[in-house]
Amino acid sequence: MYCKIFHCTSNYNFLILFLNMNPTSSPNLKFFNMPHFLRTKHIRNTYRQFLETNFQGLRLRKPLFYSWPVGLRFDLQTEPFYTEECFKEVNHRASTLFQTAFEQNDEILVVLSEHAKKKGKIRTGNFIFKQIQNLNYKEIFYLKEKELYHPNDKNDQYNFAVIPTSITQINFKTILESIANIDHPTRRPRFDNNKCLPTKEIYLLNLNKKVIFNMYDDRGLDIIGADKEIIHSIFKKHNEWILEFDRERIEKQFTV
Repeated sequence: MYCKIFHCTSNYNFLILFLNMNPTSSPNLKFFNMPHFLRTKHIRNTYRQFLETNFQGLRLRKPLFYSWPVGLRFDLQTEPFYTEECFKEVNHRASTLFQTAFEQNDEILVVLSEHAKKKGKIRTGNFIFKQIQNLNYKEIFYLKEKELYHPNDKNDQYNFAVIPTSITQINFKTILESIANIDHPTRRPRFDNNKCLPTKEIYLLNLNKKVIFNMYDDRGLDIIGADKEIIHSIFKKHNEWILEFDRERIEKQFTV
């Protein structure tokens, strides 16, 4: 019975689960009694289908901008660099771009990756998990990616965690600020406590707009998409923040 409900009404139930609608408003109350392993399976299928259908099976890794033909690369910094005013501008630009790429009712997958030094999976006490309200740890999909950056390197392994959420449940400003501080050990909040070499990455997937968002550090962020018109609208709105080094390449996308 659960499987029948799961497959026949997956799109409808997906919205109820991820946007935290009131269960009493749903005629399919049995969905909420579905075993957690079925919900996790649904998250896994949604994640894989999203990348396969919209991005030809793209593997999430940096630099995101150079991994896909339709995308934007933004410059977050202003001179003089590494001053309080500079970091304020970094956080302002990052938050503004996020709010342009994600609207309140959009379905989001937060994808956290971490270099796998040991066997196991990403710890539940990590900083990112704490920034997601009402997170059900039993409904996180975990996977491992091998040879993500270096082919034939057995040590090149990354643990991934895929988390469904919505813009109203994620403390995105705190997350973005922590990424801005990733190369600055004395600044808080901290996304990655590894002071020598950052080992974590975060990707934000917009399932509605078919967009992937990755802020790599205080220097900049990448946004790629399956729909050129959506990417073009972001480009036109925030044209002045485009990284000049890649401007010509970006502008050529919209003339083809």
